Amino acid sequence: MKNQITKDYLQVEEKLILKKGEGLIQQFFASIKTAQIYEPNNTLFIKQSQKLSQTVFELLESCGQISLKIRAGYLFLNDLRLRFDFDGYAGSKFILEQLQKLDIQNIFIEPGVSSKDLDEFVYLFAHTETEEEGVFDLFEKKLNLAGIAHIKVERFLPAEKESYLKSLEENKRIAKKAFFKSVSVVREAMSSLGSQKAVNIVRVKRTVQSLVDLIIQDETTFLELTAIKNFDEYTFVHSANVCVLSIMMGVRLGLDRKKLGELGFAALFHDVGKVKLPYELINKPTEFDDSDWQQVRQHPIMGVKSLLSFRKSDDYSMRAIVVSFEHHLNLDFSGYPEVKNKSELNLFSRIVSIADAYDAMTSGRVYAKKPYSPDEALKRMLYRQGIFYDPIVMKVFINVMGVYPVGTLVVLNTGEIGLVYRTNPEDLARPLVKIIADRNGEKEKVQTVDLRKFDEATGEYLRSIAQTLDPEKCKIDISRYLSFGDTY
Repeated sequence: MKNQITKDYLQVEEKLILKKGEGLIQQFFASIKTAQIYEPNNTLFIKQSQKLSQTVFELLESCGQISLKIRAGYLFLNDLRLRFDFDGYAGSKFILEQLQKLDIQNIFIEPGVSSKDLDEFVYLFAHTETEEEGVFDLFEKKLNLAGIAHIKVERFLPAEKESYLKSLEENKRIAKKAFFKSVSVVREAMSSLGSQKAVNIVRVKRTVQSLVDLIIQDETTFLELTAIKNFDEYTFVHSANVCVLSIMMGVRLGLDRKKLGELGFAALFHDVGKVKLPYELINKPTEFDDSDWQQVRQHPIMGVKSLLSFRKSDDYSMRAIVVSFEHHLNLDFSGYPEVKNKSELNLFSRIVSIADAYDAMTSGRVYAKKPYSPDEALKRMLYRQGIFYDPIVMKVFINVMGVYPVGTLVVLNTGEIGLVYRTNPEDLARPLVKIIADRNGEKEKVQTVDLRKFDEATGEYLRSIAQTLDPEKCKIDISRYLSFGDTY
């Protein structure tokens, strides 16, 4: 009995420490981002500094010392792995990446550390150029010169760093496998429905739930996958893209894991009615005429009929039926199919409608033969919000995609050409960019830059987006510069 009480007590203590550790990462992240913008005497930085100091002091009191370490691609606090929900994901991802760039595997914080020490450490962390040669030695030297005695850093051992980088690549490989499994699943399902065979619903649900779990862990990888438009079999890849983008919006809207699974399932089957349309029509290389449109507008109803053929009706299939019917109905009930009794569109339909429109507009297939650039597609959709699209869900979508979505080709005010490869949650108009060419042409080595960085002497941003470009006109294959350059 005594042993059980001791065990239960230790488990409670461990949970409390983990919760404080997750808070430490969030406060560290917020402090670094604040330090990148404001001076140490700024009121906003002082307030954030106080929160970080309080979290550190509480952890030191509980643990004696703090060890924040990277191991196998995860953050550990004193040998306890830190786990983050979606709200904490951005901060943990940023800290992981910055530690790796600075070649730091471990940060030790010892009793006796002061708020001043923490402030100076944060400023060093925020303002050390990660592309410098020997960046770890430079950072450690600055740490010693600042007289910060109670915070120490430990360099990545070569074997540990190799293991960490391999874990990142493995995570991407798993994400890519899950994405293309969803493509395969929707292809099989549509083939089965087309030949009036039973669909393996259990396999579809498992695939979607796997996507949900992976997207919650790392949405960046999936944003890159949805940005690549040169995959074959557009209809099936489009369904997978809509599924991924819908799940991302669902996460931001606070849906639980089960609801996210239902949303992903419905999104994956939103266009299932097209299986009943002639192949030549779906892949017609020229613009649709009135007769073509008359046929295409039947696919929501056809989708409902196909989904009703499922042997077992449950929450998943019922959600899919509603989304199939409503995903081309606009907020003002224009669109198709025509309805007489108008009631509020289902939330899942409003989500899928936005994901469907965006992917179709940026792919240049079926409804628009020439693709829009990602930012142009967003502008057109924003212009139609309140009429076509739900403004609240549209705002959530912008938060997912950023003002310049992943895959946008841009010209910077420096004359450099770059490709947006990651959004900046703290400033949606200033993404992370891969510079692929300068005024003299294509660069041998791609440079990654954060458009939030500014010149400390002038207070001006080092780089800003001047305009966007059409990759096709420039004959640039953007997939070469994303993580998944090989086609499907």
